[in-house]
Amino acid sequence: MKLSSFFLLTSSLFLLSCTSTPQADLLTLSIDNYKPVDEFVDAYEAISSQPGLQQGRDYDLEKTVRVLNALELAQVRSESFDEFLDYMARQDYTGVAPDVLEAKRKLFPVLEYTYKLREQDEQLSDAWMLMRGAARGGETLVRNTSASTLLRAALGDMFAVLGIVNGEDAERSTNEAFAQYEKDKKLKSQLREDLQKLRASYRQYLEDYTPIYKKYMQEYDALCIEKDKAYLDLYAGRTDEALSHTQSILQKYPDNPEAMLLHAMALIISAKGEAPTSNLQPQTSKEENDSSLFPLPSDIFRDSVVPDSVIPQQLSIVNYQLSIASQFLARYATRYPSRTAPALVLEGLLQQQLGNEEAAMSCFHQASVEYPRQAAQLTDMLDSYNRRNYLTRTPEGQYLRRLYASTMEGYGLFSPNLLKAKYYADQGKMEQSREEIYNHFFRRGNQGIYDELLSDMQFCEEHLYGAFKGLLLESSYIDVSIEPESEWLFWDSDDVMRVTINNRSDLDLENVRVFLCIHYTDMYKDEYDVIKVPHTANIIAKHTTADLDTVVLRYPGKTYKDITRIRAIAMTDDRICWVDDVNYKQSHALSFLRGGQRDASALQAQAREEYLRNYSLEPQKLRRTLQEGITILPPEEDPTADRSWWDTFLSWFSSPDNDLKLELPRVLAMTDPVFSLHPLDSDDAITPEENYLSGTVIHLRFPYVPAYGDHLPLYIYTESATFQVDILYRGKDSQVLSVTIL
Repeated sequence: MKLSSFFLLTSSLFLLSCTSTPQADLLTLSIDNYKPVDEFVDAYEAISSQPGLQQGRDYDLEKTVRVLNALELAQVRSESFDEFLDYMARQDYTGVAPDVLEAKRKLFPVLEYTYKLREQDEQLSDAWMLMRGAARGGETLVRNTSASTLLRAALGDMFAVLGIVNGEDAERSTNEAFAQYEKDKKLKSQLREDLQKLRASYRQYLEDYTPIYKKYMQEYDALCIEKDKAYLDLYAGRTDEALSHTQSILQKYPDNPEAMLLHAMALIISAKGEAPTSNLQPQTSKEENDSSLFPLPSDIFRDSVVPDSVIPQQLSIVNYQLSIASQFLARYATRYPSRTAPALVLEGLLQQQLGNEEAAMSCFHQASVEYPRQAAQLTDMLDSYNRRNYLTRTPEGQYLRRLYASTMEGYGLFSPNLLKAKYYADQGKMEQSREEIYNHFFRRGNQGIYDELLSDMQFCEEHLYGAFKGLLLESSYIDVSIEPESEWLFWDSDDVMRVTINNRSDLDLENVRVFLCIHYTDMYKDEYDVIKVPHTANIIAKHTTADLDTVVLRYPGKTYKDITRIRAIAMTDDRICWVDDVNYKQSHALSFLRGGQRDASALQAQAREEYLRNYSLEPQKLRRTLQEGITILPPEEDPTADRSWWDTFLSWFSSPDNDLKLELPRVLAMTDPVFSLHPLDSDDAITPEENYLSGTVIHLRFPYVPAYGDHLPLYIYTESATFQVDILYRGKDSQVLSVTIL
């Protein structure tokens, strides 16, 4: 049966809530002596036979809120009445507050009455459109609203039930939807009487259910405030404050999963840089501490000399902290055996603190296996964070959600693969490190989670720069572009984009998957909408452009004209790389010249310098390479030769190719170069029409015919430095006069 019947009931009751008569109030359906029919038995027994309901034991607030929200969302997501009942039957109600279950049980007589009405009268068969109209705030059944739009509407500050009960426009929106429905359907008088009974019954259900819903959501909001403070303090290095918040949560909710993980993590971080008993010498190296993945609090062994007599006492404190952290992680694993992956990551970090690298690697290996297997369980926990949609409205809120998502989905600091990659990189094993980076992205793709790929890329750039760059070599020679899809040759679609990849390298790309990262107007600086391009290219041959078909923009209220910036992430069989459009590459290149990269962390700047040094790409070395390695190719026509009348006549039919053509050392491609004649940000700038890799060189052709004796200022923008090359053009006898670092 269609779920529309249920929502017809829901909205109809609201309509009558202000106008029903005392006689109608007496016609409400009751849970007393209710016995479900066959179609309702499984769902009713699932919600009625829970120990918590019968014994009145302590409830789990997290599970209670999850069930509250899950049942509300199911009313929007379910495609049919039977699907909704099946969803209710499959829910785990263990630990849910007894009064919540009791309130939900009272809905069953109303649901069943609606079900019977649907069977008796075909006029309710298409009432699904009415439900969607009411949920949208008054759109009628003749307007077809997409399921994705409806879902976004349901994920607002309040769910549909509370939004209607407390909303200022409840009466207007429901009246509009139902007035149009009754007008279109011309309902029979008997059906109107049945609906009146349903309205009164559902109104009574709402009067009982809404205060209960609000009570637990208010309690949950208070818990969230405490958790948010713990997250922010923890990632800001204020571990004492974070521990205070997690301790406060655990005193009231001893088995709260997030609080247990956060508490253990805070204890591990607070011991970072301090030596446990397995290593009696304190870590006095400031450089080692600064390279930590964690933002550290002030350490007693850093920037100060600690008397020997103090060390044993501090060591015992460190061991105590790590011991307590281990106990919390063990308790978490016992309490939540189907969600152990984040605990395994923290246990691995703890073992690293103790110097047990083999044990740490074992934990990380196991977590790598568990995250895909536990993906559904872990991401289901995000429902409560999706409910808090206000987090997306501020950078701080987005930051909090990313921190939580990283824990549950296994990216960033909680990626076991990236932690292994960091371990191998620190040992100089760059191949193994790159393999683990690739494994991380492969695992994330298999989990079907793409929304935080940007965070993954940023983490690699921050903590694994050298190894990560090995997967990006020459990626600047792959371009992405999107254009609106043309329709009937008359106009362009503003939400359907055609995606193309231009492979300017001389390598064939195999099994190419692309994820678009689109920045729209009104977004925060680092916010992107990530879209997986449906088509996977089997092969993109060298020096070719591949059409990857189309994608549909689904970000609410945004179309092609709202796009301000595009990036893309490409995954092939052997690399992960950024794939940017030309505009982004040019603005990024200019940012190096203007000092925009000064915002990069000291750790990232140090890693970039090490990368450049390893490949002999330091500014002075690269300057000498350019001085010796730039070749100016001769034009087809010698500019010093006299032209005969015959040559002049033939030029009317085919002009010789006298454009400026250069070849530069291929090693330059590892610095993401951008080229222009004259400064790139000037009105005189000329960018190359051809720019591709071929063998040992970069081939450039500018749409410009220089005159004999011209001094041509070639600008090369790279991650190493910005260079100005002074070229004296004399045809085949041209030469590079100087290369200057700007």
